[in-house]
Amino acid sequence: MSLPNPDEIAAKAHLLPMLRAAIRAIETERFDQAEGFLDSILKQEPDFADALHLKGYIAFQRGALDTARQLVDQAIAKDFHFEDYHVTLGHILLALGDREGARNSFGAAIALNPKYNEAYIGLAHIFLAEDSVDSAIGALATARSSSAKNPETNYMLGYALMIKGDAKQAIRFFGLAHKLAPDIVRYKVGLARSLRDVRLKQPNPELVANVLPLLGEPGIEPRDLAPLIESAICLDPVFVALNPIDAMPGQAVAAVLSRPSCPDLLGITALPAWLKYGLVSHPKLERRLTALRRGLLAMAFNSPEALSRYESLLCLMAICGFQAEYIDWVSQHETIALTELAAKLETYSPADSPALFAVYACYRPLYQRHDVERLASASWPDAYADLKRIQIDEPLAEQRIATTIPALTPIEDQTSQAVREMYEESPFPRWHQPILGTPQTVSSRLRTALPLQQIPAEERLTPEILVAGCGTGLHAILAATSYAFSKVLAIDLSRTSLSYAIRKATEIGISNVEFAQADILKLGSVPRRFDVIESFGVLHHLRDPAAGLAQLVALLKPGGYMMLGLYSEVGRRDVVKARDLIARLRLGDSPEEVREFRRILPKHDPQLAARLSASSAYYALSDLRDLVFHRQEHRYTPQQLRQFINGAGLEFLGFEFSSPKALSGYRARFPDDPTATNLDHWAEIELENPDLFANCYRFWVRRKPD
Repeated sequence: MSLPNPDEIAAKAHLLPMLRAAIRAIETERFDQAEGFLDSILKQEPDFADALHLKGYIAFQRGALDTARQLVDQAIAKDFHFEDYHVTLGHILLALGDREGARNSFGAAIALNPKYNEAYIGLAHIFLAEDSVDSAIGALATARSSSAKNPETNYMLGYALMIKGDAKQAIRFFGLAHKLAPDIVRYKVGLARSLRDVRLKQPNPELVANVLPLLGEPGIEPRDLAPLIESAICLDPVFVALNPIDAMPGQAVAAVLSRPSCPDLLGITALPAWLKYGLVSHPKLERRLTALRRGLLAMAFNSPEALSRYESLLCLMAICGFQAEYIDWVSQHETIALTELAAKLETYSPADSPALFAVYACYRPLYQRHDVERLASASWPDAYADLKRIQIDEPLAEQRIATTIPALTPIEDQTSQAVREMYEESPFPRWHQPILGTPQTVSSRLRTALPLQQIPAEERLTPEILVAGCGTGLHAILAATSYAFSKVLAIDLSRTSLSYAIRKATEIGISNVEFAQADILKLGSVPRRFDVIESFGVLHHLRDPAAGLAQLVALLKPGGYMMLGLYSEVGRRDVVKARDLIARLRLGDSPEEVREFRRILPKHDPQLAARLSASSAYYALSDLRDLVFHRQEHRYTPQQLRQFINGAGLEFLGFEFSSPKALSGYRARFPDDPTATNLDHWAEIELENPDLFANCYRFWVRRKPD
């Protein structure tokens, strides 16, 4: 935001305090207050260009694109020689789908000020939308030549370089953006994602120190950092020194841990943060933690007083195990010892013997003990506060929340009941920090998702969004923060999942989401209509996905949009093999049988085990259960998607990808299909690239206007 040019200042100096107040209000998103100041200014000076521009900027932020364009056009007519106005107009035109007009506006700003970074950033957005990555990099490099410390320029350059495939340079520029503006979530997320495939072959303390603060931050997905952090842990000298314990029985491990010379495990730089926030997926780290667990269990019987040295490690291991839902297999010897420990704890107090409770919590959740109310009301030492909160207080709070959740529909379908029961037992997924979106209008969100489509600009100022099948709330919170000024209804079959979602949303401060229990197969009876419906990874678990889709279509406003996620037949080929093996082994889907399958899979099919273990879903019980043990699933080919979509009277708009590479490859292969909507072509490409969609198609459809 800028003050008016010098020519206006003298004549309108008495209005500058209100203008400054409006700018401060805009910078803190107090738009109503800002508009009050601007209206007062315009009442006195109707032609005050900067006030018109700022009102246009507010209208743009609210999604009133036509109004925004009109106001900024007026500002430019009053004062053409102010580059801010042209950049704002460029972004408005870009949101309206007018790339050529936007290009001209950004060009006008550059003509007025050749060093104006924001104009080059705007051009880069156009070039990226047109798949001209090199042109985008060129525009951003020009911007950096005059201002290398603009964080947005560095971030955009990192993004463009990631698309180009130059991960090393992308990491550099994402890192610069984050260093220049460490509080901006997008910059943190960009840096984390650029490090996704980085595995250390030798220690790099400086890189690890820069990355560790990202853990636990909103928007950061720990799995993006897993290769880097876990490889750093495994290279640490303390970790290496303890390699022999991996093959030792529990008593021998306990003897090693009891030695005064045993190194401090929490001296491994990245280990504490990773146990608190990450999901252990490195085989060496997994073996080490299971060895430590059986050693600490043995110590609980032989030398319980020595456990006090390991209280911080115990709490972190118990939190880590809880988040993974204790997916690691437990030996018969440990099971016997654990049963004995569970009985002893009946007479122990957390105030006097907290370490013994922490040992137990490394194997089983405390909130499932029959004496949990006693443990909840007991006094725990400060060192165990996080363990108590995560394993007792929060689950009990969720149980209370579950009794308050409204039910919008009955759940009568037998398949729906079976699926609900599964998610009541294994709410999916457990998560620490949300993935947050950048607030956009519906049209802008669609253009971001579908850059090849001409999405009409429509003013949906307070869009109604439905998330059908929200699970534990991760998707609902993403939607609530992705659509500006939206109202979100998020429904799910499982009260356990919904209570987790409500607790997390409240904790984060998300107030524009309403959660309710409902069955999609009955949802058409709800007397509401929505601008956008998102249902990812849900319909394929219904007995009749087409019937579920028909219910959603009935709730979608004419001209409304829907994002769906459905399983790919090709992408889930390994899952199909796993399900066949599970059937042959006659395994059910109880937690014990999920752990047993994971233990014996390498013996039955080592290649399949290696491929499945490449997925983060392999390392948490509810995730693995959802991946290969689900009680109901349907899978599709692109041609079957066409039949599914057409049968519901919907228009296919295209697949959404996290990277533009897939669309670039498609357009090079099939230039006769500029919108990339020919599903026969996509079937051909998927057969050649079977992991293109991972295991689930993400695509958008539109209900045709009446």
